[in-house]
Amino acid sequence: MKKVKDIMTRKVVTVDKKDDMCTIAKLMEEKGIGSVVVMDKEKAVGIVTERDIITRCLAKCSDPKKTTVSDIMSAPLVSVDPECTVPDAAKLMISKMFRRLAVVEGDAVSGIITTSDMIRESFAKSKKKEDMLLYLVSDYEVF
Repeated sequence: MKKVKDIMTRKVVTVDKKDDMCTIAKLMEEKGIGSVVVMDKEKAVGIVTERDIITRCLAKCSDPKKTTVSDIMSAPLVSVDPECTVPDAAKLMISKMFRRLAVVEGDAVSGIITTSDMIRESFAKSKKKEDMLLYLVSDYEVF
């Protein structure tokens, strides 16, 4: 059975909890990513996603230059071990309604696993790719 470490994204972009949202939004756009892991010194303490920026900052008309990451991040950081199986990680994501999970080994963030990673893995293994795609599309409402 596949482990999280087999399909996770290894390059994780981290930011400091004191950074402002304009800086973070620009960084996410430059890197072409949908989330960043928030650090307090050497410890991962939360995550900020595009959705967090929209719902917790912009929709409340907060000034992105004055709003810090720690003001809107999802915390505490929910994570899995690299040895966690993909189905177990998927169950956790579904139960929490998350699209991303940090992968943490000890105190270090070693990767991030997303629903897209899981879809790519499932799709690559599917014998009937059309059936798998229809299943994924019909089940997407869960997220």
